[in-house]
Amino acid sequence: MSETHGYFELVQKLKNENKPFALATVIAVKGSASAKPGSKAIFNEAGKNIWGWVGGGCAESFVAKNAMESMTDGQTRIVQADLDDEIFGLGMPCGGIMDVYIEPQKPIEKITIKGLSDIKDFSLHIAGNMGFDSKFSVRDDGMKAPVMEHGLYSIAEAIAEARSENFESLKKNRKVFPEADVNKGINNFSELLIVGSSRITEELAKLGTILKWKVRVYGWNLDSKNYPAGVEIVESTSGFTNFEAKKHSAVIVASHHKGDHDFIKNSIAAGAGYVGLIASTKRSGLILEHLKSLDMNLNDLSRVHAPAGLEMKCLDPQEIALSCLAEIIGLKNAK
Repeated sequence: MSETHGYFELVQKLKNENKPFALATVIAVKGSASAKPGSKAIFNEAGKNIWGWVGGGCAESFVAKNAMESMTDGQTRIVQADLDDEIFGLGMPCGGIMDVYIEPQKPIEKITIKGLSDIKDFSLHIAGNMGFDSKFSVRDDGMKAPVMEHGLYSIAEAIAEARSENFESLKKNRKVFPEADVNKGINNFSELLIVGSSRITEELAKLGTILKWKVRVYGWNLDSKNYPAGVEIVESTSGFTNFEAKKHSAVIVASHHKGDHDFIKNSIAAGAGYVGLIASTKRSGLILEHLKSLDMNLNDLSRVHAPAGLEMKCLDPQEIALSCLAEIIGLKNAK
């Protein structure tokens, strides 16, 4: 959904489909954070970010949890994400404090009209403002009285069904992306390995596919429908024992996880040609300091791009992904 819809268009689409969702808006930021005041995101009823950006990893998980709670109780709220707090279980603080306004959007109650199939001629009268308290009445001109009850179908669907029309619900089709040409690769890089599971990893994979790069995504709770055809999806095992970086590959660590330093260390040991970390400046510094404490070679560490990407004052996942791949392209062409 997020690939083809703007913010207002997607909001209207979700309302038309009568689906619950929550709007999240960053209203204040203190210190270091990847999201900025005014950054927005839309979360579906499962707590998945389907549009926008309010920060990665710890911040997104925190906002998603509160968004789901708001959809449950129907209450708006302002929540504060203390990104310096270890409560998120990341092992390393992200930096900064962020206030987020969350507004739930609950489905409008619909009504099913049953018993119309035996009515040859009827008229439907609707009174009210079409809100939650709208009242509906049916005049059947002396014919069999229909039964009105709450249900899952709209009035239009009920009438169509009563008239034995072929009334099918619109099917949700995911966008089909061109299959990657895995034979071309990335000229000087064997593959693009993306680590993590977020809107950023999805955007990185899409852009990599457009560039006809060989793309592999390694992470957890990955949904293949969110990635282009031809992208290799690898679900992580416990303890990330199946993580494998290839020699001469380009690796982007976008997991926002306490194991980020292990992904970086293993990628360098495997001989990756590029290793980038998507994180705030503060968190990047902490991870590099931790790697130094593990007696890693300073020359190896100097090859790590942290934060990854060109400085473009990025505001959303698409721009962040673009800045990272632009950096890789620049290094590839320079070689």
